[in-house]
Amino acid sequence: MEGSEVNPRLQRNLGILDEESMKRVADTHVLVAGVGGAGGQCAVDLARLGFGWVTLADFDVYEVHNSNRQVGSFDSTVGQLKIEVVGKMCQDINPELRIRKVPEGVTDSNIDSLLSGFDGKPVDYVVEVIDIAGLRAKEWLHQACREQGIVIMTGLMLGFGAALHVFQPEAPRYEDLYMLPDGRIDLPKIIPRLGSYVVQKHWDACFAGRGHAPTCVIGATTAAGMMVSEIMRAILLGRDQMVSHPEYLYVDFFDHHYVRGSVVPA
Repeated sequence: MEGSEVNPRLQRNLGILDEESMKRVADTHVLVAGVGGAGGQCAVDLARLGFGWVTLADFDVYEVHNSNRQVGSFDSTVGQLKIEVVGKMCQDINPELRIRKVPEGVTDSNIDSLLSGFDGKPVDYVVEVIDIAGLRAKEWLHQACREQGIVIMTGLMLGFGAALHVFQPEAPRYEDLYMLPDGRIDLPKIIPRLGSYVVQKHWDACFAGRGHAPTCVIGATTAAGMMVSEIMRAILLGRDQMVSHPEYLYVDFFDHHYVRGSVVPA
């Protein structure tokens, strides 16, 4: 019978994927670095698509202000580690999923062990959605992926949309592209466009390193969907078919705006 060997929890993926593709997905290991808005949703999406191996790295706990966008944020989870909550959700979706939880997040001393994987399965792709305050962790992770030949991507939540940047190992250094001399991320450079609806004073404060980064649930789910979809393209079509630097993707559902663009060199 068609689909008889497929995990029944994943059977409705048949028709979008064939059985051979599902086996390739099940043999793929993704590191999700930062399990907040986009990262938490990304982990849940990976579980529902049938990925076999996921590493979750994050030291943070849920706070009340996470409630507007983060998949594991509820009144009942305030104060709990994000990787524990999201990890439990993923395992509840698919008990066959193998999960490693790294409660210290990404550090300069654990990069090699993070990427080497667990139970003999190294990391194939990295989703980097570390908070903008964690600049050094971003730098360490991008550098290690470049050295070890691993594709790393980041999805930026932007209002009612998101931007996707994928970095192949031969891409320029992330720190050269998007880091300012004072140690901050050059947000205007990595963000291709802001929606027509934004309240500019809040974004101005964010760009200046003050206040919060304005985000909402639509941006979080969009960023996650873009990242997971691009990993699926790599698995099914090959890494050279990913939209990679200097190209990027940007979508805003409120403004009905979609761009496949290219970063203009400085």
